[in-house]
Amino acid sequence: MKKFIFMALAMFMLSAAAQQVETKPFNIRYIDEDRLFQQYVVAQQFFQLQDKLKKEFQAADKKKHDQIETFYNQVQTKYKNGQYKTQKAFEADQKKLEQMQTNAQKDMEAMRERMEQQLNQEQRKLANEIDLFLTDFAISNDYDAILRKESAMFINPRWDVTDQVAEGLNARYNAQHAPTQYGKPEVDGAATGEQAAQDAAPVQPLQEK
Repeated sequence: MKKFIFMALAMFMLSAAAQQVETKPFNIRYIDEDRLFQQYVVAQQFFQLQDKLKKEFQAADKKKHDQIETFYNQVQTKYKNGQYKTQKAFEADQKKLEQMQTNAQKDMEAMRERMEQQLNQEQRKLANEIDLFLTDFAISNDYDAILRKESAMFINPRWDVTDQVAEGLNARYNAQHAPTQYGKPEVDGAATGEQAAQDAAPVQPLQEK
């Protein structure tokens, strides 16, 4: 009899616990990536680097194009004015022009690859920093999920934590780059990242009425 009562009590407790789990609200938030990138200093640095490399590539490409065009015009002028004393001299300049074009194409392709590698590396670092912070931020605020606004058709604006996330990310960045008594920035990213997530303004769980 006692065994039966104990089993019945245990089943009742399990059932009650299961109901609590099932009825617990799903605590969800979202971020607007476009707005986050506008506010996060590291994202702005990435976009500035992107623009800088683009301008450097365009300048280098224009310089090589101008050099080739200048030499081409010189060859044309010499040919029209009969300044080539031999066919061999003319063919030598033609070969030089072709070599300049080939070298320019190789140099620009190599430059493009180096820049793409640099941008990809910086983009991965940026994404990793945001992901690590969001994990700490979600745990600190007991969120079940943080979504991207762009991935949903509609999310209640009350669930937007973009500003809090941007504030926390910038606080972590400032902490990592703050000068110490020796004039060097702090580099303990894990500690400062966790602290920044805890210091970011917490948002209390919201329930739809």
